[in-house]
Amino acid sequence: MSSQSFFLVRAPTSAAISRRRLVELVGTWRLPEDEDSHMAMTTVISELVTNAVSHGAGDMLNVTVRTDIRRSRLLLEVHDSSPVLPRLRRPSPDSESGRGMVLVEHLSIACGAENTVRGKRVWAELALPQNPAGRQRAFDRLGPSRAIVQRFLNALRPPCRTRSGEPTAVSGL
Repeated sequence: MSSQSFFLVRAPTSAAISRRRLVELVGTWRLPEDEDSHMAMTTVISELVTNAVSHGAGDMLNVTVRTDIRRSRLLLEVHDSSPVLPRLRRPSPDSESGRGMVLVEHLSIACGAENTVRGKRVWAELALPQNPAGRQRAFDRLGPSRAIVQRFLNALRPPCRTRSGEPTAVSGL
C-alpha cells in the first residue's frame, strides 16, 4: 500500500495541479493503467478539487492519494475546512453546471463525504486495471454488446453514500 498527501492553495489552478501530481504518483508507483483508468482518475481528482475550490472553505486543500495494489484500488480524498457536506442534487438537462459529482459517482466504485475535526473529507475509490493491455480502452476489449450492457449497469448504480448511509452530493459541495 502506498499513500501520499499534498497541499494545494484553494484556487482555480488547483485542479490542473492535482491532475499533474496524480499522474506523477501513478507513474512513480508504477500502477497498472489503461486509457479508461487514466481518464477516470484524472477526471475524478479534477472534479473533487474543483468542487472543494468552488464550494469549500479555508485557504488550503489537502489531497490524499492511496493505493492498494493487492485489491487493484486507488483512493482519492480531498479535505477542506467547510463542515457543510454535499447535498444530493441531480442537474436538469438545461443546467449549466452540476455534472461534476455525477461523473465522480459513475466513474468510481464507491464515493462519499464525511465530517472531520477540521471540516470535511470527500472521497472516491477507483478500480485499477488488473492486466492492462497497453492503452487499449476497456470497453473495446468487452465487445460492443457487452460494453453497452456495462454502461447501462453503471448508470443504474445507487448514488454515493456517506458513512452514515445518507445520500451524498452528486453536484456541488
